[in-house]
Amino acid sequence: MQKRRAEWNLLNADENDQSDNPDAIGVTTAAFARIGDDEKQIEARYGKPGKDLGNHGEVHEVGYVSGGFMILVDFVNRISQREGFAKPDTSALTDVATLQILALSAAEGTNWEPTPGSGGDRSWRHSDNKAIAIFPAQGKFLFVQDVNFA
Repeated sequence: MQKRRAEWNLLNADENDQSDNPDAIGVTTAAFARIGDDEKQIEARYGKPGKDLGNHGEVHEVGYVSGGFMILVDFVNRISQREGFAKPDTSALTDVATLQILALSAAEGTNWEPTPGSGGDRSWRHSDNKAIAIFPAQGKFLFVQDVNFA
């Protein structure tokens, strides 16, 4: 976890971040990618990568800064399998930000259903059963991932 936190800090954060402003979040995050998007679709939504974090086994990790968030995307075979969202300063995500990330990460006609978390974590399952979201108790990162991503 310390290594990942250090990697997040290497990304070029937006100095004009307004992610703690609920109105700004609604406007700036309207183009979140979805699990299963390929690298070109991710780049079209988030812009050019801020940092290529390299390969870890079959997983290629790439960091982006978009919509007032740092976003770490884990690609397997060039397809997004997990996306982690955090504020550039890694302060806690607000409930508003968490719900907006979930809403904007859902495919049209689908939604997120709360599921039991463990150890204080919150979690959701996508209504099409293709993705899950995990919000660890520390409240700083929200992960959306393919149900089969381990």
